[in-house]
Amino acid sequence: MEDEPEKELSESSEKPKRRSRAKRSKKTSSSLPALPPAANSVAGGIYKVQIFYLAARNQNPKAPVKDALWFATYPIIPRVGDCLFHDGVYYQVERVFLYENMGPGWYADVEVVFYGRR
Repeated sequence: MEDEPEKELSESSEKPKRRSRAKRSKKTSSSLPALPPAANSVAGGIYKVQIFYLAARNQNPKAPVKDALWFATYPIIPRVGDCLFHDGVYYQVERVFLYENMGPGWYADVEVVFYGRR
């Protein structure tokens, strides 16, 4: 008979644990509302990036003499060493600054330099 009460205690002690897990999961799901998808979602694989060119950093006489800033969308964020074409000029990506995007905006700042070797 001593074995029977132990079984009852162990069974009863398991049941409240299961209930508490279920209660916790219900609380967390109800307390954390789902966020609506951002207007500029990456679901389609399109990333908005800001690209800037600093003329003072280039020594090449054929390089553009004015600084440039533009926005573009790409299927992937350009990587260091990639070449980009803008306004008839080739640029090479020198640095990439990534952002954790929590809403509408761009995903990265891309610093480029003049690419003179075509």
